[in-house]
Amino acid sequence: MPFSGKTTLGKSIAQHLSCPYISLDEINEAKGLFGGDGIPVEEWEKTHFLAMEQLPSLMESGQNIVVDDTSCFRWLRERFIDFVKPYDYQTVIVFLDIPLSVIKKRMKQNEETKARHRVKQNIIEEMAKTFEPPQADENVVRYSVNQSIDEWIAKHFVTNLD
Repeated sequence: MPFSGKTTLGKSIAQHLSCPYISLDEINEAKGLFGGDGIPVEEWEKTHFLAMEQLPSLMESGQNIVVDDTSCFRWLRERFIDFVKPYDYQTVIVFLDIPLSVIKKRMKQNEETKARHRVKQNIIEEMAKTFEPPQADENVVRYSVNQSIDEWIAKHFVTNLD
């Protein structure tokens, strides 16, 4: 969900692992679009394909890659998983298990600070209704509020890569 901390966590993982970071929000912004205003499904589809176009050359080098996206539907997560299979890549879904109350609090704080783009309330409400959380059969690690990012990354990624 927006305001869950995806970008902060994704950039931190990429920094700790010294690996490339692909942000679908950044791709959209380069196209003059902002998800918080609502983006037509067709445009999100184009953005997903632009992100996937970046993957082959990165995977050929064998490095880890962080893709920052909501991936709110299972079929979107499966698309990435299927796309990387020929490269023998393992995918890990990072699920930010952040309560909606915390997200709304962060949104309210942002209205005051203007630290980042605003996300319309109806966008959040629609996502909360339609979001499909990862299931037990998906390769998932969970991140919750109040966990140390550095310790969490070390536990789930740095030590697991050896």
